Amino acid sequence: MKQNAPSRTLTAALAGNPNSGKTTLFNALTGSAAYVGNWPGVTVEKKSGEARFSGKSIRITDLPGVYSLEPYSPEEAIAGKYLSAQKPDVIINIVDASNLERNLYLTTQLMELDIPMVIALNMMDVVRRRGGRIDCALFSSLTGIRVVPVSASRGEGLDEILKAAVSAAGKPVHYHRVHKPAAGCSDPETALADARYRYIESLTHAAVRARGGSESATERIDRVVTNRVLAIPIFIGAILAIFGVTFGPIGTFLVNGVDFLLFSRLSPLVEKTLSSAGTSVWVRGLVVDGILAGLGAVLRFLPQILLLFVLLSLLEDSGYMARAAFIMDAPMRRIGLSGRAFVPLLMGFGCTVPAVMGTRILEREKDKRLTILITPFMSCSAKTPVYLLFAAAFFAEARPFVMLALYGFGVLMGILSALLLKNSVLKGEPAPFLMELPDYRMPTLTSVWRHVERRVKDFLQKAGTTVFAAAVVIWLLQSVSADFRMTSDSGRSLLAAGGKFIAPVFSLCGFGTWKPSVALLTGLVAKESVVSSLNVLYSGGLTGALRTNFTGLSACSFLVFVLLYTPCVAALSTIRRETGSIKWAAASAVYQFATAWYCSALVYQCGLLLGRFFP
Repeated sequence: MKQNAPSRTLTAALAGNPNSGKTTLFNALTGSAAYVGNWPGVTVEKKSGEARFSGKSIRITDLPGVYSLEPYSPEEAIAGKYLSAQKPDVIINIVDASNLERNLYLTTQLMELDIPMVIALNMMDVVRRRGGRIDCALFSSLTGIRVVPVSASRGEGLDEILKAAVSAAGKPVHYHRVHKPAAGCSDPETALADARYRYIESLTHAAVRARGGSESATERIDRVVTNRVLAIPIFIGAILAIFGVTFGPIGTFLVNGVDFLLFSRLSPLVEKTLSSAGTSVWVRGLVVDGILAGLGAVLRFLPQILLLFVLLSLLEDSGYMARAAFIMDAPMRRIGLSGRAFVPLLMGFGCTVPAVMGTRILEREKDKRLTILITPFMSCSAKTPVYLLFAAAFFAEARPFVMLALYGFGVLMGILSALLLKNSVLKGEPAPFLMELPDYRMPTLTSVWRHVERRVKDFLQKAGTTVFAAAVVIWLLQSVSADFRMTSDSGRSLLAAGGKFIAPVFSLCGFGTWKPSVALLTGLVAKESVVSSLNVLYSGGLTGALRTNFTGLSACSFLVFVLLYTPCVAALSTIRRETGSIKWAAASAVYQFATAWYCSALVYQCGLLLGRFFP
C-alpha cells in the first residue's frame, strides 16, 4: 500500500513595524515566550517557532521590527537580508490598524519582493473602540493581498491568519503595486517615497472610516505623564510605588511565609527523616546545612522578586515604559547617550546578560560600548537577595528606602562613569533618537505571565544549578581541613585558608575577614551565591550572625561593594562577545571592581570619621 509523502514544512516570515504587536502575534501563534516590548529594536535577532494548521506545520520566523527595508539600522539589515536570501514561502505582514498609514509604507516595500503575502490587520479592537471601521474586503481588493482582521493580544483571528498564510503560500502573486516614477528623475528615492505615500493615501481614503474630533484617552493621559514639568516626578513616583509594594509590608509578609516553610518546617523534617534513616553526620550536614541552607537562603526571596517583575511588567504592557524612554532622552543626552540606550539599561535591572545583548539596537559603536560599560551599574535582580538579607538584619524599618538608595546609587555611578568615559575613551555625539509612543492598553494576564515566567525560570534554573553547586562546594571546603580530614572547625578548613589570603584586600572596607571575602568570590559565578554562601558559612541563624560580625556601617559598605563590583562570568562573557574584544571585557571587570572597592572603602572610612566627630 502506497504511503503519502510527509507534507513539507511551510516557512513564514513575520514582518512589521516596531510596536505593531508583531511579537505578541508570534507568541500567540507559536506558543513561544519571546520578549515583547513597547519600543523599537527589542527583537534584535530573528526568532523562530512552530505553528500548525489543518495538519500542516508552519515554521514562523519573527523578524526584527522595522519601518522600512532600507538597511539604515541593524534591524533593517537583518530583516532585509533574511527576506532576500531565504525567500520564505509566505510573509505575514502585521499592520497596526490604528496607525495604518505609517505601517503600510513597509507593506509597499514587501510587495516589491514578489513573495506571497497576507496582511494581519492587528489591533482592530482599538479601531472599534475609537469608533472607526476598516473595510477589509475592499482593502484586499485594492491591494491584491488577503487582509485578515486580528487582535493578537486577545487571541482573535489567529486561525484565520494561519489559514490565509497556508492558502497564499506557493501561489503566484498579483499585487496592485505602487507605480514607480519614470526613469531619469532628479531624485529617484524621494520620488519613489512620494509615490508610495500617494498609494497609501488612496488605500486609506477608500477603505478606512475613522471617527474624528474627540481627543483619545491616550492623548489625554500623555498631556500629563509626558508634561515637561511633571514627567520625571511621575516616573520617580511610579518607581517609588513599586518599591513600596515590593519591599514594604506586602513583600516582607511573603518572604516571612516562605522562610517559615523552608526553615521552620522543611529543614527540621528533612533532618529528622535522615536521622531516622541512619545516615551519617556528614551526609545530614551536607543536605541540611549545605544544600537546604544554601538554596533556601536564595529561594526565600523569590516572592519579592516575582512581585517586582509583575509590577514592572504591568507598567511595560500598559505602554508607559515607552514614555519613560521618551522622557529620559533629554537627560541621557547630557551623559553622551540617547533615549534609545534607556531600553538596555532598563533591562539591566532584570539581568545584565540580555541587557548587554540589547545594546545591538544602538546604531553607533561608541554608543553601544558606552552603554555596555555602564549597564552593570544597573542593579540586576540577582543582587536583590543580598540587599534584602542585609536590609532585614540592619535596616528592617526602612527597607524600601534602603532598596531605593542602592538602586539610585547604582544609577548615579553609571551616570558618573558615562560622563567620564564620554569625555575620554568614548568621545562623540549620541545618535538621533526616533521612537513611536504606543496607545495605552490594559495589560493582559497572558502577556504579564510570559514576562514573569521567563524571569522565574531563569531564577530557579540558576538556583538549581549554579547556586546549588556553590552551596555544596562551600560546605565541603569549609568541612575539610588542610590535611584533607573532616573538621567541625571551619576556621581550620581549606576554605578559611584561601579566604584569609584574600581578606586583607577588604580591610579598609570594614569586612576584611575570610567569610565575607569567600562569599563575594562566589558571587563572581552568580550574585545569588553570596547569600547562599553566607548562610552556609554562618551556621545557626544568619540574621543573628550578621549582626554579630557586621556593624551597621560595615553592612552599608558591604552592600555598596555588592552593588558595584564585577558582574558574573556570564555577563563578562556576553560583554566580550558583544564588543568583540576580550580587552573590553577585562576593562569592564577591572573598572567595576576598582569602583566598588573605592566606593565601599570611602563609605566605611568616612563613616568612621564622622563617628569620631558625632559619636
